[in-house]
Amino acid sequence: MVAALALATLNSCKDTIDDFDAPAFATFGADAVVVSLPDGAQETKEITIFTANKTGSDRVIDIVVTEDTDADAASYSVPSSVTIPANSNEAKFNIDFTSVNLDLTTEKKLVLRMVQKDGLSVGADLVIPMSQSCPDGETKAKLTLTFDDWPEEAAWRILDSTGAVVMASSDPLAYNVYTDLTGTLDFVNCLPNGTYTFQAFDGYGDGGTGYVLEANGVTLINLSGNYGGSYSASFTL
Repeated sequence: MVAALALATLNSCKDTIDDFDAPAFATFGADAVVVSLPDGAQETKEITIFTANKTGSDRVIDIVVTEDTDADAASYSVPSSVTIPANSNEAKFNIDFTSVNLDLTTEKKLVLRMVQKDGLSVGADLVIPMSQSCPDGETKAKLTLTFDDWPEEAAWRILDSTGAVVMASSDPLAYNVYTDLTGTLDFVNCLPNGTYTFQAFDGYGDGGTGYVLEANGVTLINLSGNYGGSYSASFTL
């Protein structure tokens, strides 16, 4: 019960239990750690570990990368241990990240665990989401299609301010691209900041397939139902 309480409340050095007889319990800091890097970029994140007690000597806590990690091993560098100095309840260590095999569409993760040993209890694993971001001056645009019973009737495209096609179901535009598909389908791309036109087409002329376009957590287009044979709307990134 005491260990569980410590896990829930140890969020900073100020939460120290100033008692050498306090439970030997360690946990990762409560601040969320998220990594999003453009292709080829690098970044260093500082991670904090807190303990519920202090001791008169240094304590070494081993850190392992768990089997739940699906990020490429070349995309991170994690120390094998961290040392909590004597008479302290806090230690920090750095993780170096590199954009290797990260994906615009699918989030990967690095999962770290402190090793329980020598009477030390540990808190939950640290899960670090990792994804690819866009270069400066570009924005990640995500288009999600939700198919109706006639996916072969759907076609779409996004045009830039000059009328050039930057994303599309096919180029040149054609129907029957999504024949026999069901459920949803995502398209993600980095687009230079600017003004664009989204166009949706339905081969039968009654709409049906739904479209949701998002960027930076904002929904720019939300199209569903009977929108006829075509639909057009502009948006700005």
